[in-house]
Amino acid sequence: MKAALALPSVITFTRIAFFPWIAHAIVDGRFATAVWVFLVVAITDSLDGFVARRWRLTTRFGAILDPIADKLLLVTIYASLGYAGAVPVWLVAIVFGRDVFILLLAGLTMASGRVKTFAPSRWGKLSTFVQICTAITAMVHHAHLLDWALGDIAWLARLMFVVCAAFTTGSGLHYLVQWWRRLSAGAEGE
Repeated sequence: MKAALALPSVITFTRIAFFPWIAHAIVDGRFATAVWVFLVVAITDSLDGFVARRWRLTTRFGAILDPIADKLLLVTIYASLGYAGAVPVWLVAIVFGRDVFILLLAGLTMASGRVKTFAPSRWGKLSTFVQICTAITAMVHHAHLLDWALGDIAWLARLMFVVCAAFTTGSGLHYLVQWWRRLSAGAEGE
């Protein structure tokens, strides 16, 4: 309970509390609001990590809660953007499919007892970054926030959908290869 009350965890819970607001704004077509709330969420995401490291308030609970919050954010945003028609359904399926696939691989890995951790890879982190950039691009496009400078950025949103699909699929395949190698190495050690 003490770990849940540590300042970084409180900041993370505050971040999670913003998720329904983002979802409602997207579904309601208020994309500019969604962008600004998302920026607040991004700041709190950086802030909780900074506070935890700076004042040595890292906890196992926080180490688990933070990536769960990040995944919840992406699930919330992509489900909302898909529902609102701001991103194609096929992209939502790829993003969700990869996450379900990784959860299954992690579950199988842990259940085997041969491997105790299933840490995110650089490819996974890069994929998450591209997913965030794609979501922001879709929201900015539908909010018309950059029309004054760039005109209609529908072309950029479509490009980002393809880039996101490629990175997400690639990272899923990367996790599969890593999983197979770790499991094979564990089997050889027995």
